[in-house]
Amino acid sequence: MKITTIAIKRGITFFMIYLIVVGFGLFSLIRLKIDLFPDLTFPVLAIITQYTGVSPYDIENSVTRPIEEAVSSVQNVKKVSSTSKQGLSLVILEFDWGTNMDQAEIDARKNLDLIRDYLPDEVTEPLVFTFDPSMQPIMYLAVQSNQYGMAELRRISERDIEPRIERIPGVANAFTAGGLAREIKVLADPYKLQAHNLSIDFLVNALRMNNFQVPSGWIDNENQEFSVQTSGEYKNLEQIRNTPIMAINGTPIRVRDVATVMDGFKEQRQREYIDGRPSVLLMVNKQSDANTVQVTERVKSQLGNIKQSLPKEVEIINFWDQATFIRRSMSNLGNTALQAIGLAFLVLLFFLLNLRSSLIVAVSIPISMLVTFAVMDQAGLTLNLISMAGLALAVGMLVDNSIVVLENIFR
Repeated sequence: MKITTIAIKRGITFFMIYLIVVGFGLFSLIRLKIDLFPDLTFPVLAIITQYTGVSPYDIENSVTRPIEEAVSSVQNVKKVSSTSKQGLSLVILEFDWGTNMDQAEIDARKNLDLIRDYLPDEVTEPLVFTFDPSMQPIMYLAVQSNQYGMAELRRISERDIEPRIERIPGVANAFTAGGLAREIKVLADPYKLQAHNLSIDFLVNALRMNNFQVPSGWIDNENQEFSVQTSGEYKNLEQIRNTPIMAINGTPIRVRDVATVMDGFKEQRQREYIDGRPSVLLMVNKQSDANTVQVTERVKSQLGNIKQSLPKEVEIINFWDQATFIRRSMSNLGNTALQAIGLAFLVLLFFLLNLRSSLIVAVSIPISMLVTFAVMDQAGLTLNLISMAGLALAVGMLVDNSIVVLENIFR
């Protein structure tokens, strides 16, 4: 009688422990964040330099090789590769795993500063950045309208939609692509330039020197100080046309005398079509420490409010986001794990012919996984393709261990 009472108490105790473990595991599973990949820092550094209008051969000799020689001495560099294209130089540095990429980026910038004066003057400042999966857009939105043109749609996207999306917590920035971007064009006439004995450099320098802000000191009184700035930027096309280039025999030569000034659009090098309709593409990037699924849901929930502030004819269509792909991937992996548990139970039942032993194995597997979820939550990990694939593979190890334990019990 006493032995039965003790066994019942032990059974109740173990049952309560299992309930606590299962409850804590389910609670942790709800709290776990879902993402596509784990938080990884790839040891890759890219340097992009633009030199407009220059051939790949000249880019390689004047830009790419000096940059390669400068950054190859950065500590822990394993491989340096480069690509020289028309007007573009791309240098990629691969480091050993475990390298502090923040420090590596600082060292690369310091080395580039040493050779900056030896690069051509027309070369843009080298852009240095580390490869981060979080830099990829998490959402693609299409801005469409049957009434507005591409130029107006781009303006609406840049001025009305982008700022509202960037205010959403977790969103790093929003970027508009496609459509028509405004551009003031100064079309020089080579024959008129030749007639006035002028080169294109005279025209470029005149426009550059007459279109910038100049600080002019300050004005102060007993209590306050005010900064003074000379406004020198162009405000209309007439100011550009009337800009003097130089004077010949006391007669000023202006921009309108040698060039035509037009208010137009940039040359459209790409066009976006969504479901066969011309559209403006709006890409959304998340912050590096934000969760992809949560940020995507926040943006989706705010799209209705954003649409209300836009003209009725403008539509915002969410045609792709990472959250949908992540949920499908997690669902497939979860179904695979459940199928593995079910098949393991059926196989054990077929060979052991013992329902109780098979149930023990079938119950031990999900409970072990729930404990894993609790550990992952405490460690600050996320449910992603890598962790879920590891859990699916771990089911096989759990089956093997369970069979070993059952075999020792039967013996």
